[in-house]
Amino acid sequence: MITLEQALVKVGEELKAAMQNELKSNGSYNTGDLSNSIDYEVLQNGDGYQLARRMLAYGNYVDQGIGRRPGKMPPQQDIIDWIDLKRIPIPTGLQKETFAFLIARKIGDKGTNPRPRPFINPSISKVMRDSGEKLIGEGATNEIVQAVNEQLQSITVKA
Repeated sequence: MITLEQALVKVGEELKAAMQNELKSNGSYNTGDLSNSIDYEVLQNGDGYQLARRMLAYGNYVDQGIGRRPGKMPPQQDIIDWIDLKRIPIPTGLQKETFAFLIARKIGDKGTNPRPRPFINPSISKVMRDSGEKLIGEGATNEIVQAVNEQLQSITVKA
């Protein structure tokens, strides 16, 4: 017999796996940092439960495709790391640091175009459709039946 809390833990595990798979399939998997940061925790508050998601803050930017506005240059070291990660060829006559500076300056001047790569809602929809609704329904039903049985057992009959 599965409890509601156990059902939510299972749904959280399935959501984590689904989000990680979605990141890989939509082209958002680079270093694995975002994927590895995804986690779920079941919190009990008052009479109910909450399934809380945690991940690196930039996960929402990836999901919603929020571009960078013009104004401030991004850190040059981040651009160098990105050049190395993507194995981007350095133009002839430039050093990697100079090339990274030029990219950072252009981003600072022009910003970047938003490119949404949704992975949160598609994962939630898939898990809930495939197994989540059934698991949560079963766990909730079991807890209701158990509570009713406990109440019935505590009733004393007077003769």
